[in-house]
Amino acid sequence: MSLIEPDMQIEARPAQRGAVRPARPSDIPAIARLFLKIFRSADRPAGTDLQNYLRTLLLASPSYSETSGTQVYEQRDGRIRSALLAVPMRFVACGNIVPGRLLGVFMTDADREAVGAAQLILALRPRRADFAFCDSASPTSCNHLLAIGGKPITLQNLEWARSFRPLGALAGRFNTRFLRGRFPSLPVLAHPFDSLLRRLLPQPDAREQGGTRIAEMPVSTFLVQAPRLIAHYAVRPLWTEEELSWLVSLAAENTRLGAFTIRSVLDRNHAIIGCFVYFAAPGRTAHVLNVLSLPGQETAVLDAMFRHLDETGHVEARGRAQPALMAGLSLQRWLVFRHRAFTVALTRIPEINDAIARGDIYLGGLAGEDWSRLLTDFD
Repeated sequence: MSLIEPDMQIEARPAQRGAVRPARPSDIPAIARLFLKIFRSADRPAGTDLQNYLRTLLLASPSYSETSGTQVYEQRDGRIRSALLAVPMRFVACGNIVPGRLLGVFMTDADREAVGAAQLILALRPRRADFAFCDSASPTSCNHLLAIGGKPITLQNLEWARSFRPLGALAGRFNTRFLRGRFPSLPVLAHPFDSLLRRLLPQPDAREQGGTRIAEMPVSTFLVQAPRLIAHYAVRPLWTEEELSWLVSLAAENTRLGAFTIRSVLDRNHAIIGCFVYFAAPGRTAHVLNVLSLPGQETAVLDAMFRHLDETGHVEARGRAQPALMAGLSLQRWLVFRHRAFTVALTRIPEINDAIARGDIYLGGLAGEDWSRLLTDFD
């Protein structure tokens, strides 16, 4: 949920008042153009690729309803100057199914009006037995959400980064930050130096594999196993086969990050104890969306995952911190944490707020925004 910069103050200006309403299919061209203007500095009509993606993302979710979907602020002249994009996702909260939504891109044409931004934020105030969350909030967005009753999920503000080939990882970050990703093969140039470095410096301790092994996991198997692997959380995405399949298909479109990949982790009895979902990009960074495991198997799953990503030639791996993963992550060498974005939840359901306070909630990855093409594509 990103706000435009510089941070704008939400104050009403003398202007014609409009209204907040659910987005309609006919709004997609205006929403797409607003997205390009705010986030890509391009004030022009959007192409069919962006429009089709937004139409699917915002209106085609199996859990879609007008109340849980994207909201826009329509001025009295019919123009859309502000929009809050949302993806409906149903959740299980202490045994009950509740409607939920992922709050994504928040955009407003501050040069034209600011009333719409204020109205969209106020409309987010929890009023029903539902659940909304954002895992990509800017500091300004975070402050607005907290002001209307949001609860921070502080640990998930962090991203971990585990280096396998440090110089290649550094080259990749340089390309992303200063070269706008125009030279994705830049980390390959550092490969000879990383090979020398890995021979000269002590490598991370190779702990016993514990009989675990990695196997390909077809999407059909993942649709069955993923709900089982998060069933111990008090609050978690419902992930019906239809909804999870829809999320996977959208995530797989984000080829900028790599090839959408799912791998299972098996114990010595060939039973699935966990799996991980990531964008594979050998020679570059592996972007990990989800690490799922049975309770108590998190460290074994993480060890197997990092070993696999190293062996497949990635320079580093990145993913979001979660309470259940911290013990296993703390055992890794060449791993650092950095701030990624603020994670905030909005609900009036006491059981969900209690679960948030004790860290008994599963969010992130496919139950978040990191897979979205809006974060990486449509330049």
